[in-house]
Amino acid sequence: MASTLTWEPKTEYREWACPPAAAPDYRLVGWLNESVEEGQAWLKNQRGETDFRKSLDVISGADASLVRSQAADYRSKINANRLKRNINEVINTLGKLRPIWGYQTGNPALKASAEMMNKILKSLFLEEFFDVDIKRALAYAAATARGWIWPKYSRDMYGTGRGRIHLEAYGSPCVLPNQLPANNDWQNAYAVTVLDEKPIAMAHAMFPAFQHVLKPTESRYWYMNDSVQKNARGNVWQRMAGKVFRQPGSEAMADLLIPIRYTFLIDLTINTTKEEIQMGEPGSSWSYKVPYMGQEIPTGRDPRTGQMTFRKADENDARLYPYRRLLISDYQTKLYDGPAFDWHGRLPLASFCLDDWPWEPLGFALTHGGFEINEAIKELDRGNMDKARAQLDMSLAYDTNAIAEREARELDPMMPRGRYGYDGNATEPGKPPFTPIVPESIIKIDPTSLQFREMLQTVLDDQFGIRDLMALAKVRTLGAGMGDLEKIVEANGPIIEGWSRGMEPPMREIGDQVKYLILQYLPTTRIINQIGAAATAIEVMDYDPTSLVPSHMPGENPDETSAFGRIQRARMFADNLKFHIMPNTLHEMTQMVQKLGLIQLRKAGIKISSQTIAESWDIPNYGEFEGNTEIARFESEQEHDLEFAARMQAIGASVGLGQPPGGGANGKKPEGRPPSGGAAPALKSKDGGARSTITESK
Repeated sequence: MASTLTWEPKTEYREWACPPAAAPDYRLVGWLNESVEEGQAWLKNQRGETDFRKSLDVISGADASLVRSQAADYRSKINANRLKRNINEVINTLGKLRPIWGYQTGNPALKASAEMMNKILKSLFLEEFFDVDIKRALAYAAATARGWIWPKYSRDMYGTGRGRIHLEAYGSPCVLPNQLPANNDWQNAYAVTVLDEKPIAMAHAMFPAFQHVLKPTESRYWYMNDSVQKNARGNVWQRMAGKVFRQPGSEAMADLLIPIRYTFLIDLTINTTKEEIQMGEPGSSWSYKVPYMGQEIPTGRDPRTGQMTFRKADENDARLYPYRRLLISDYQTKLYDGPAFDWHGRLPLASFCLDDWPWEPLGFALTHGGFEINEAIKELDRGNMDKARAQLDMSLAYDTNAIAEREARELDPMMPRGRYGYDGNATEPGKPPFTPIVPESIIKIDPTSLQFREMLQTVLDDQFGIRDLMALAKVRTLGAGMGDLEKIVEANGPIIEGWSRGMEPPMREIGDQVKYLILQYLPTTRIINQIGAAATAIEVMDYDPTSLVPSHMPGENPDETSAFGRIQRARMFADNLKFHIMPNTLHEMTQMVQKLGLIQLRKAGIKISSQTIAESWDIPNYGEFEGNTEIARFESEQEHDLEFAARMQAIGASVGLGQPPGGGANGKKPEGRPPSGGAAPALKSKDGGARSTITESK
């Protein structure tokens, strides 16, 4: 007999899409809570998540092995912590960035603007300590598999002070994805939530209309100590049950932090009405109007007639949130729902991962492959330390017929001129009154264990490329050891090159987003104060001199209103400025070979201008030669040199000085042999390091 299957609809279901802005607040907050739960579940399912606690224990010095073994108090707790030292080596070496990257453009009309933006970026890099913030992100990556940087504009002094563009670092547990694609591109995730926390005063200053509902409810306890964890668990009960509940012993921990969640959403809603829709707070920099589907929208002006041209708006033009939707909330209240603030329209995050694999969306922490080795080194150190202590103060057995218990306990074999009496007749002939309780070989340090320890340390160092890191640090300080440069230049290993190259995409993301923040938030007066009036591009001083955003696009009549909105003009202008990083230049890994090669190519007769060589050596204010190609620059330089030589000859003749005999300066022939080209150029020392030369000989 066939069974009849019945389907009953579920009373509760999860929506994959965020409810629209017009939905009740409880639906929006409920969806945000579910999205956070899904992100946390995704995080727990990643293999790299198990490294978090281990990493924090290693870096903080907490000793899980002692807790597991319940070792006696007298046993050694020595911890050389080679793993932490190696992590520090990686973070500090990779965090030492060289700001040679910047904005470039193929449009000659925007060259001055690109140079101005480069000066602004360098000023921000130095003023806001961008390198320190990136180092913090690398530290998060070392501990939590992935470290995040959020380039943001915010006001100091709780929203009442001067605004600033800065970088803020986060760890993996604070960045939760929703619907991350298979290629692990976080920019294309449907929603990404950043978990943050603010002190009560700061949160109330940021959201004054919600001060009555913003209550401290939890701490970001994934990296806190046990007392904070207990307090946070109490806060969870308070949040769920709506009442105060505290764990015993946590009364001293005050609740002073309010959780704030930022959810960035790719909202696909389209304006299907018959009217334009105003988005964002009117008057704000993120305010704009959305045309409806089929509406006639301007595309510019006809260059022949000057008349405005139009086209019908398509689905891309009619999107309500072309620059992403942003929802700000705590666990109970919606604080903001509207367009994302920044003009770049991207997820405002750039991630750094030092152990990345295509099948691991999260990656692994740096401790992943070295934790067990570090534990083995600690066990060897502690065992040998216990043996050394035992040798210094041995446990002794004594003859109760020869020595009283009180005298035996007072015995200290290390005490100078100690005198102890015993009954010699009570002991066996030739047997001392005190003897070790175990053979001496038991407490003797075995040299093999020291050799094994050294081997483990070498393996751990090799995993982190410590020798390559040290070579990279040396090559960036050329003043020390000029005679070793040839070996140092050749010492860049694949691990370090991989780390350095892997940092270039997030650095490019940061530079690209900061470009939009500069255009959106920094007024012209601030730029002039920051880089000087001489470095400010004259094109900035158009019909809107208070902003870096052009008042009109190329080809538009400045006497008429621009056909494009301010955000459109800013994006069109910014799209012409590309943030450029030459491969393997972030840490000067290929700089030295390139510098030496340029010099040798010039000596070999290749037409390379001295300007190019000077720029490679970072010589400031060297000057420029005309020309769009290297040969044109070289020819311009030759003409300049001939003109300069003619002027010098005329000046010399006017004061009675003649041309010195010979072909070189002061009548001397050029020093050295011509280059052979037999090997790659390398720097070698001469005369015991007193001078150096570039050689191409094998």
